[in-house]
Amino acid sequence: MAIPKEYLDTESDFGFSAIDEPGIVHVPAPTVTSQEISEPIVERIRNLEVNMGEALSILERIENASTPLDTDEYKALIEKDVRAKLKAVEGLIIPLLVNLMKNPEKDTIKWPNRAPIIEKQIERILAITRS
Repeated sequence: MAIPKEYLDTESDFGFSAIDEPGIVHVPAPTVTSQEISEPIVERIRNLEVNMGEALSILERIENASTPLDTDEYKALIEKDVRAKLKAVEGLIIPLLVNLMKNPEKDTIKWPNRAPIIEKQIERILAITRS
C-alpha cells in the first residue's frame, strides 16, 4: 500500500506505542446487542433524512429563483468545497492510521490517556464535516 508522503513525515503523536509485555491478559470483547448497534444507526438515518430534506428545500428555492443560476458553476463550487473538506478530514485520519500501523509485529498497543486525544480528533473532524 502506498501511503502519501505528507502523512509519513507527520508530527502527529496520538500517544500510543506498541509493546511486548508479558503478563497482559487478553479480555474477550464485550457482548453487544443488535439494539445497542441499531439505535445510533437509526438516529443517524433520521439526521440524514432531515439534512436531505433541507437540501431538497434549497434546491427547490434555487429552481424557483427569479434569476437563473449557472448550475455547472454552482456544481463546481460545491465539488471544490467537498474536496477541500475531504482533504482536511483525510489529514486528520490518515496520521492516526499510520501511527496504528507502526510495529505490526507487536500484538498489543499501549495507549494511556487516549480519551482526550480521541475527543480532540473527533472535535476537529466534526468542525470540518458540520461547518
